[in-house]
Amino acid sequence: MWEAIAGQVLKTLGIYSWRIVGAIVIVLVGLSLVKVIRKTVMRVLTTRKLDATVIYFSDSCIQVLLYGVVLIAALHRLGVETTSLVAMLGAAGLAIGMALRGQLSNVASGLLIIIFRPFSVGNYIEGGGSAGTVEKIELMSTDVLTPENVIVIIPNSKLTADKVINYSRQDTRRLRIVIGVSYKADLKAIRDALQKIVDGEELILTEPPPSITIKDLTDKGIKIEIRMWVKSEDYLSVKVRVNEKIKGCYDSEEIPFP
Repeated sequence: MWEAIAGQVLKTLGIYSWRIVGAIVIVLVGLSLVKVIRKTVMRVLTTRKLDATVIYFSDSCIQVLLYGVVLIAALHRLGVETTSLVAMLGAAGLAIGMALRGQLSNVASGLLIIIFRPFSVGNYIEGGGSAGTVEKIELMSTDVLTPENVIVIIPNSKLTADKVINYSRQDTRRLRIVIGVSYKADLKAIRDALQKIVDGEELILTEPPPSITIKDLTDKGIKIEIRMWVKSEDYLSVKVRVNEKIKGCYDSEEIPFP
């Protein structure tokens, strides 16, 4: 009797050991194929010069789908009834979906971002409580690189539910600088000094032309506003340089403090 039991046990172990080995082989080969397919798809999409946003998002979707296929194939090799497994996964998915409504909302928001393109990879945006350059858009989140070289991972639902400012969509931006001067100041002389600064900055566009106007009259002095148009990528550098030159005018008393 013990010999019969031992024989049955060895037979069962033999059957399942081959199934386990087969499942391991499927997983290893499957993961390798997933890597090859992802690289091939990325190369094809890149060759066709599609938007980087579409490329990264497509890669994220393909990764999730193919990993699911590998998992189901491995379980089938182990002898798990995949038909009932799919039904179980469906029921479990419904329950998980109810529990993870926020994450599903992120996925839906990711699809909306891809379809309507409020921003793309490489754009400088402000939204979700952070500001920086969009590095990657995935199924559930968007990676933003801040000027401090820190990656902020923002849930997609935050970016579709709140206001997003895209500083890179337009080729040009208007730069506004407001300064204060004394009521006793010679406005013509101040305008000439400011105009000289504007004319000397080659990154300021000539069309539309810059303007220097009185913005407001306050208890402390006169507010003068300088309006200039620059390329979006030059905005910060022009602002810094113009402010430095205006400070030099204050120091040399070409512009009197209010």
